[in-house]
Amino acid sequence: MERRVELLDAVVAYLGQNGLAAASLRPMANAIGVSVNALVHHFGSKEDIVIAALRRANETQIAVLDRWLARDPGLGMADLLRRWWRWMNSSPARLAHIRLGIEAAALEATASGLPGDVRAEQIGLWRLDIERRLANEGVPPERVEMEASLLKAMFTGIVVDLLATGERRRLGAALELGLGRLTSMLDPA
Repeated sequence: MERRVELLDAVVAYLGQNGLAAASLRPMANAIGVSVNALVHHFGSKEDIVIAALRRANETQIAVLDRWLARDPGLGMADLLRRWWRWMNSSPARLAHIRLGIEAAALEATASGLPGDVRAEQIGLWRLDIERRLANEGVPPERVEMEASLLKAMFTGIVVDLLATGERRRLGAALELGLGRLTSMLDPA
């Protein structure tokens, strides 16, 4: 089991750097120092490997979130998104990790080979978490789903812009503008 997790982390790193659209087993195996047979033995088909890697990437991010919340259980949504911004911008590997989920969600199934539910999971997992947090912070129930969708779309859009342009200063300011809107909605006084 430990070897499988090691391999999966290596696949996540490889896909984060090289992308999903042109992912191929032979270059992937060569890059992480194993045979194609070893990858297939541990995971199955290329699609199974990619799905396992995406789920592992999500698990890793959830573990980061759990550590933050263990230290500060009352952390609000705006501060969580600020932490995610700092976390992903603290290293190219972390940003590549985030890019992987965005790419998986955005690629057509014909390009990625991923089923729709796996692609939707890349966005839906985080949107549902945002919904729960916004509800806990007092957003009216009839607005929670749309506010969470808007907040997730804003953050994802800023990350996509960052991936395309690398303009951290401008996009950090845009994030703060959006989070200011969230803070005003949560505390109108």
